[in-house]
Amino acid sequence: YRTRSFSLLREPLFTALVLILIYTPVFIVDAFFVSSGSIAARLDYAIASAPYVIAAVAGELLIGGLFAQVLALSFPAPWGRRQALQPSPSERSLEVRFLFNTGAITVILLIALLAGDWVVAGAAAREMIKNRMKSTAEMAGYSVPFFLETGQNLALQISDLPAVESQSGEALNELLNAQMRAVPYFDQILLFDIEKTLIGRYPASSGVEQNLYPEEAIGLELAFGGVLSQTYSIPPLSPGGSARVSFIVAVSSSPNQLPERVIVARTNLETNPFSQPLLSSLKAVSEVGGEGILLDDNQRILYHPSPSMVMTSLAVAPSTESRFFDDTAPNGTRNLVYYQPVTGRSWSVVLTVPAQQAQQLAISIAAPLSAMILGLAVVALVSLRMGLRTVTNSLQNLASEAQRISQGQLDHSLTVHGVDEVGQLRRAFEQMRVSLQSRLEELNRLLLVSQGVASSLDMQDAIQPVMEAVLATGASAVRVVMPSLEEDAGQEQNHLYALGPSKEKYTYLDEQVYRLSQTQERLVLTNVARARGFELSAGKPQPASLIAVSLRHENRNYGVLWAAYDQTRLFAEADVSFLATLSGQAALAASNNHLFRTAEVGRQRLAAILASTPDPVLVTDQYNRLLLANPAAWQVLGAAVGTGEGKPIEKLISQASLLDLLTSTSADKVSAEVNLLNNQVYLATASPVLAEGHSVGRVCILRDVTHFKELDTMKTEFVNTVSHDLRSPLTLMRGYATMLEMVGALNEQQQGYVKKIIFGVENMARMVNNLLDLGRIEAGVGLQLETIPVPDMLERFVGALQLQASQKKIELSLQSSETSIPTIEADAALLQQAMYNLVENAIKYTPQGGRVTARLKFLPDVLSFEVEDNGIGIAPIDQPRLFEKFYRGGQREAREQKGSGLGLAIVRSIAERHGGKVWLESQLGRGSTFSLQIPLHQPKPPKEADAPRLS
Repeated sequence: YRTRSFSLLREPLFTALVLILIYTPVFIVDAFFVSSGSIAARLDYAIASAPYVIAAVAGELLIGGLFAQVLALSFPAPWGRRQALQPSPSERSLEVRFLFNTGAITVILLIALLAGDWVVAGAAAREMIKNRMKSTAEMAGYSVPFFLETGQNLALQISDLPAVESQSGEALNELLNAQMRAVPYFDQILLFDIEKTLIGRYPASSGVEQNLYPEEAIGLELAFGGVLSQTYSIPPLSPGGSARVSFIVAVSSSPNQLPERVIVARTNLETNPFSQPLLSSLKAVSEVGGEGILLDDNQRILYHPSPSMVMTSLAVAPSTESRFFDDTAPNGTRNLVYYQPVTGRSWSVVLTVPAQQAQQLAISIAAPLSAMILGLAVVALVSLRMGLRTVTNSLQNLASEAQRISQGQLDHSLTVHGVDEVGQLRRAFEQMRVSLQSRLEELNRLLLVSQGVASSLDMQDAIQPVMEAVLATGASAVRVVMPSLEEDAGQEQNHLYALGPSKEKYTYLDEQVYRLSQTQERLVLTNVARARGFELSAGKPQPASLIAVSLRHENRNYGVLWAAYDQTRLFAEADVSFLATLSGQAALAASNNHLFRTAEVGRQRLAAILASTPDPVLVTDQYNRLLLANPAAWQVLGAAVGTGEGKPIEKLISQASLLDLLTSTSADKVSAEVNLLNNQVYLATASPVLAEGHSVGRVCILRDVTHFKELDTMKTEFVNTVSHDLRSPLTLMRGYATMLEMVGALNEQQQGYVKKIIFGVENMARMVNNLLDLGRIEAGVGLQLETIPVPDMLERFVGALQLQASQKKIELSLQSSETSIPTIEADAALLQQAMYNLVENAIKYTPQGGRVTARLKFLPDVLSFEVEDNGIGIAPIDQPRLFEKFYRGGQREAREQKGSGLGLAIVRSIAERHGGKVWLESQLGRGSTFSLQIPLHQPKPPKEADAPRLS
C-alpha cells in the first residue's frame, strides 16, 4: 500500500518496534491464561514476569529487524521494494479512512484511560495495603517492649526475694513454684550459684530441661561478671514448637558486690499471656494471605506462621527506620513487605502480603470504572459507525450519481432533500446534471451543425443545420441575409435563406436588421414593440422578441443571422452565447463557400495557364504520387501520364534520371538533363513544395534544351576544328617571325614589331593549346594514371612560378601538413596543370606586395589543395559562372589582366575527370581561396571485354 503508515511498516526495523509494542499486551494475556491460581494471582504473575520476558524478546526483534533492514537496503528487488504500490483501504473508502483514524485515536485514548484507571487503582490498593500493614506492624512493635520489660521486671522481682539469696533445695523450689503461681509469665526458672551449679528450678520435676543454651551460657558468665539483666531468644523445646525467650538476672545482696547467684527465667512466646497481643497482630496478616514475622536482634525468626521457619534467618537488612518494599517469593510471585523495627529493642517486625492482594484490590477498584469506559467506548464506536454510515451512504449515492453523469446518463433525476451540507451537495449535483444535460443538448446540436457545415460547400446545405438549431430554441422564424461580395460580380444582389412557420411573415425586416448588425455585433430585443431605434411598419406582422448576430469571420462581414419569436422571450447569456456560436458556424460556412468559389476560379485559371504552357509540368505529393500533369507533359511522356493522376510516379515514368529528380528528398532546387525517347534533351528542374517548413510534394518543369545542346556541340566542334587548323599556321608564323633577323639587319622599330608579332602568336598558340587540352579532357580520353609524389611535383612548379611572383613582389609560400611524402593515383600532367593554373591565376590577380599561399592537406580519402590570396577578390555576381569557358569577371581590375578565360574551366574539367571537385570562397577586395579535392585512388577501369571501343 502507498500510504505513509504502510510505507513505515515495510521497514523491518520499524516493524520490530511495532511488534514489541504488540507483544507486550499479548504476553500479559498469554501469561495470565497459562498460569494457575486466582485472577489476581495470575495477573500479578503476568505483570511481574512481563518486563524480563519482553526485554529478551525486544532484543531478539531489534537484532532481527536490524539484520532484515540491511538486507532490504542491499537487495531491494528480491525484498519486493520495487513492486507497484496499490491504494490502501483507507484510500478506497472514506468510511474506512475515518474509522481508521478515529478508531486509532479512540483505541489509544481507551488504552490510556484503562491504563490510567489501572495505575490509579493499583496505586490506591498498594497504599491501602501499606497503611494496613503499617498499623499492624506498629501495633506489634508496641507489644514487644511491653512483653520484654514485663519479663525483666518479673525476673528482677524474683531475684529480690530474700529466700532466693539464702535458701536452697526443696524450700527454694517451693518458693519458685509459689512465685510462678502468683504471676504465670515464665514456664521455667533455673537458679545457678557462683559455681554455675543448679541449686533450684521450676518446675521441680526432673524432666525439665536443665542444660543451658550457648546464648544462656554466655549470659551466665556476663551475669556473674556484673551484668544485672539480659534477654536472649532460644530455640523451642521440640521441633515445630514456638520460640522461647530467656531472661537472665543476677542475684546480689549488695549493689557493690558481685552476684553470688543467677536466675535464668524462660518463657514460651506461644503460651505467654503477655505475648498474645503481639501474636494476634502478627496472625491478623494471615487473613489477607500474608505472613507476620517476629525477628530478634540476630535476624532470627521468633515467630512465623510456618513453625518450621522458627529460629531460621531471614534475609532482611536490619534498619532503624520502617520500610515498605517489594520482594520476590520463593514461588516466583511478588510480595509486599513492611519492615518495622521495635523501638528501644533490636527486635523487628516483618509483615509480608502477596502482591496479588493488591492486584485483587486494584481489580475491585478499577473493574467498575473500566467496564464503564469500555461500555462508553463501544457505544461511541457504534454511534460513530451508524452516524458515519448515514453520511457515507449519502456520499455513495452521490458518487453513483456522479458516475452516471460521467458516463453521460443525464436523464436520471436526483432526489433533493435536506438543507445540510449533504443536501446542498445533492442540490448542486442536480443543478449540475440539468446544466450538463442542457449543455450536452447544445453541444449535440452544435456537432450536427459542424458536421453539416463541414460536409458541404453548398451554402444552402451548409446553412440548413444552423437554422434548424436556432429554430429548436423556440423561434418561429430564422433568416440569414448575405449580401453579394465585391468578388461576386455578376451574382444576384443578396443571398437569402429562411426556415420556420413564420419565415415569410418577417421578410420586410431583413434590410433593417442587416443595417443594425453593421453597427452592433449582437442585437437582442426582448420586446420589439418597445425597442428604440427599431422601426416597425404599421399593418404588418410584428414579432414579440428578436435576436440577431452578425456573420463575421476573420474580420470580414458576410451578413446577419436573426431569429424572430412570436412569444415574448427573456434571453439569458447562455442563449445569446449559443446563438453567437451558431452564427460563427454560419459565418464559417459562408467563408468556406467564398473560398471554394475563389479557389475554383483560381483552379480554372491555373488549368488554363498550364494548358497553354509549352513546357511539360509535373506535380507530385509527399508520397510521390502524381497530382497534376499538363497537356505538354502528356505529349512528351506519354498518354499514361495524362490518365495517371493519383498513381505512384514510378509506374508512369521510366526515365531513371527524371525519377531521381521527382523522388529526391533534397530541400533545395535540383536540376538535371533528361534524354527522352524521341532523342530530345530536356533540362528538368524539381523544386520542393513547402508547407509550414515541411515538404508536401514537388513541382518539376521540363524545358526543351535540345537546340541549345546542338548549338553547344557545334560550337565545341567548331572551336576544336579552328584550334586544330590554327596550330600549324601559328607555328609557321612564329618560325618565320623569328627568322627575319637572319635575313638582314632590322632597325629598332622593326625589331619591336617582330617582338609584338611573336608575343601575339605565342598568346594565340597558348590559347589554342588550352582549347585542345580542354577538348581532349571533355572528350573523355582515358587518364594516364600513375602514382605521383604530390609534394615534389608541387615544389617544382611553385619554384617555376617564383620568378613571376618575385617580379610583382608577391610572397609565394607552400604549406604541407604531412611530414612524410604521400602519393596520389592520378594523371600527372593534368593534375600538375590544374594546380599550376590555380597558383598562376592567384599570382595574376594579386596586386604588387601581396601574398599567395598554397596549402596541401591529405584527408582520409582525398587530397585537398588550397590556394589563398589577398588579391582583388571576386564579386558575388561573377562567382557562379567563374568556371565557365571564356568567362571573365566584369571587374575593371580583372579586365586589365590578359587571359583567355579557359584556365579555371580546365581546372574544373580536370577535377571532374578525376572524380573530384573545385570551388571558391571570395570576398570582394579581401582576396579569394580556391579549393581542389581529388580522390587518392581512382576506380579500377573496366575489363577489356567490357571496355568501350572508340571508332
